[in-house]
Amino acid sequence: MNVKNIPVELIDVAEENVRKDQDFGKDSNDLLIEEHLSKFDLLQPVVVRFDDESKRYKLLIGRRRFFALSAKGVTEVPAVITELEGAEAEAASLFENLVRKDLSPLEKARMVKKLVESTSGGITGASTKYGLPKSTISEWLSILRLPQILQEQIEKGEITSYEAIRIARRPEIHSRLIEAAAHYRLQEEMVGAGVKRGAPKGLLTVRLVFDPRKKSDRKMWELLNQKAGQSGLDVTHYVRSIMAKHLQ
Repeated sequence: MNVKNIPVELIDVAEENVRKDQDFGKDSNDLLIEEHLSKFDLLQPVVVRFDDESKRYKLLIGRRRFFALSAKGVTEVPAVITELEGAEAEAASLFENLVRKDLSPLEKARMVKKLVESTSGGITGASTKYGLPKSTISEWLSILRLPQILQEQIEKGEITSYEAIRIARRPEIHSRLIEAAAHYRLQEEMVGAGVKRGAPKGLLTVRLVFDPRKKSDRKMWELLNQKAGQSGLDVTHYVRSIMAKHLQ
């Protein structure tokens, strides 16, 4: 790999860079890498292409590193010079971004979609070229087929990538989850539908214990079940409705 130090003033962000339109410094990860590079040197060079027409270098990979170094006040950055351009350059930028941990599930799904669209052979071609299992690619693409309301919940962090993929496999529960999201019961509904592992983060639980050996407890449990059935609810939601009315 041939690495060359290139003056910062000769580098522009390439059109193929998938994050070219995002302002640097708007999220915590921008600030984190800027702080890191203010104390340490760059370990991984950026990737650029030389543009014969403008006589300038086009930044394909490493936008965040480049701006962090610029903010640090360096005049030159180490870079690998490639001849990639167009769809191939965009695909390389997409793949480099896919391995990042700070991407939201929807960002990653959109990037996977672009990667497939920019690679000859579709899902099979992308799988062969980048070593991604076809099943994994299909799972990420399925997230983009979820109803818009559920995609909004993913964007808010209410649904994780693991949960989104499991939900996408089960279209029969989509309407239930949409209704639950509208009534702020999404986390409970996902647990009930079996698409959420364990208790959701931040869930507060009130535990009621009925001892069947005690006549009063047994009678109360039977009455709760009866009332819940008449209301068309399970016991949990029936008790919750009683509490809500009492607290009003």
